[in-house]
Amino acid sequence: MNALSGALLQRVLFSAVATLLGVAAALLQLGATPLWLDQPLAAPVLPLIVIAGWGAARGLGEAVPAAILAASVLGVASEERAGWFLLAMLPTAALLLPAAALRSWERLLLAPLAAGLGVLAFQAMMRFSSGLGALSAEQQSALIEGATWTAVPALALTVILAAGGWTLQWRPTVDPDEHRRLFE
Repeated sequence: MNALSGALLQRVLFSAVATLLGVAAALLQLGATPLWLDQPLAAPVLPLIVIAGWGAARGLGEAVPAAILAASVLGVASEERAGWFLLAMLPTAALLLPAAALRSWERLLLAPLAAGLGVLAFQAMMRFSSGLGALSAEQQSALIEGATWTAVPALALTVILAAGGWTLQWRPTVDPDEHRRLFE
């Protein structure tokens, strides 16, 4: 087995683990989260924890299958279509696009930022798809609480992956020592 197939196998295994975590988070979102809190906006969006934490540490390529299957699980079990859930998770994924070009400590900052802003976008998209109006002051406070409860575990997941040595290697987009011509 050469190094390329070993790296590919590792990538596939990590992607499978991320996908299983994403599906488990969606199932937990459906079953346990309504029991925790009276205000649904204050609940963390558990699949976004996996998407943001894993995507910041390991790259978006491994987190995309988790997002697709988590959206499918949420869509099958709710009144909303799976496509709305996938669209609602899209801003979190979009915020993770520069993860491969960032250093480890920058990715640690990216995970909670993507998760927190992702919750705001997720809830906005779900309210839009349901035809609901503006938020009251109490609902806005609960939404910020939900964003915080999502951002902190996303940071923790990224730290766990970094502590285990399972993060992407930093690859600068341009090597400052390499001489390049304009059209090469």
